[in-house]
Amino acid sequence: MEPMRRLPTPPLWLFGLFEAVQAVLATALLVAVPVLGSSLARNWRDFDPQSSAEFASQVWLVVHAAPLNFAENGDSNWFHLVPLGFTLVPFLLAWRAGRRLAQGAYPTQLWQGLLAFTLGYAAAGVGVARYGIGDPGTLVWAGVAPGLLVGIGSLAGCYAEARSATRMIGVDLEAAVEGLSERLKWAFAYLWAVLRGGAVAAVAAVGLSAVLMVGWLGWRWMDVANSYQELDAGITGGAGLTLLHLGLAPNLLLWALAYSTGAGFSMGTGSPVSPLETELVAVPAVPVLAALPDQVYEYSLLALALPVLAGVIAGWWLMREGENHFDDWCQLKLKLRPVSVTVSTVTLGVLTGTVAAALMIGPLWLSHISLGVGAMNDIGPHAGITAMLLGGWVALGTVLGYSLTAAAKQATPRRRTQEDDDAEEESFSAAQQ
Repeated sequence: MEPMRRLPTPPLWLFGLFEAVQAVLATALLVAVPVLGSSLARNWRDFDPQSSAEFASQVWLVVHAAPLNFAENGDSNWFHLVPLGFTLVPFLLAWRAGRRLAQGAYPTQLWQGLLAFTLGYAAAGVGVARYGIGDPGTLVWAGVAPGLLVGIGSLAGCYAEARSATRMIGVDLEAAVEGLSERLKWAFAYLWAVLRGGAVAAVAAVGLSAVLMVGWLGWRWMDVANSYQELDAGITGGAGLTLLHLGLAPNLLLWALAYSTGAGFSMGTGSPVSPLETELVAVPAVPVLAALPDQVYEYSLLALALPVLAGVIAGWWLMREGENHFDDWCQLKLKLRPVSVTVSTVTLGVLTGTVAAALMIGPLWLSHISLGVGAMNDIGPHAGITAMLLGGWVALGTVLGYSLTAAAKQATPRRRTQEDDDAEEESFSAAQQ
């Protein structure tokens, strides 16, 4: 098999290490420059380079989704905050490295560069944690979290370059599928359609949640502006708060998604925020949080329609683009058409909802925050409950969307095409002969 756009390269393991060093230095500079600059701006006379560098290393770990233990004497006091907007930066750098590795490697050798890149980056994470904190538990997570992050990012980059997951590992899947029976081909086509339908539902749910969040922030914008004024953080502090908002924007988006499912999220222990119950006790001094709903409004339950609408979109897509071979099987086995179509449509909805929930449970878990201080250990959504409710609403919407699209398709008169006219002419000519 030919390499994916062969380039003159060093040994792949060395190339992988070189890419890891590049990515680590880039992220370190992106973190260190603003941290050290803000430290100098706040107190340039008593500037302490060591403490500022330690703080910068801790910020680097936070950006890479590593939990930090600040407790002394072996106690547990974990701080876990993943600003997903900033975490996207090392992910994209890893994506770029994965593409570059794929360009200069045979598929069967690609693992060498990816392994060296991931292990090299994880080792850098351990080194940063040893300098910034030194806690043994943090050292473990400092290797695991950055390694997983850049490992997934580099694999995504490889896929983007190879255009095929099977080509990445040197396997000709098309040839393997050709050797399968017709029933297995139909089963794989059905599962592939369900996976894509679940992805459509997940993307639609996130998009609709973004509309909800932007609309609500626009409605409560004055509360956010007043919170900025009350904090009176100055130019440097205001810029820092704005950067924090940008980094937490994906987290807030996922909180809006949790709100729309009915599960809601917590702003601390005993402080739920949901369409069914809202009780704000203590809110961290972050201006954007001033826009949080402080009560259950008359129209709050309307938010529950958003994940259902996402399922309707997935059902519409599945009817137009998917291959529902399970419906064909049900039609053969269950002679009554109303029974067979009900079974196949409900099954399709349940599977689509399950895929959407599985895709979102990881991001929802990452969006949860623990500040390691009392009630502030529980900020954000419960990933399992939110994903379960999301799957249920998407399943309901998929059944509705698929059924309504099928009914509309049957009710709409079929438009004549050129193929229909040609077939009619051929049949007429055959009858004349």
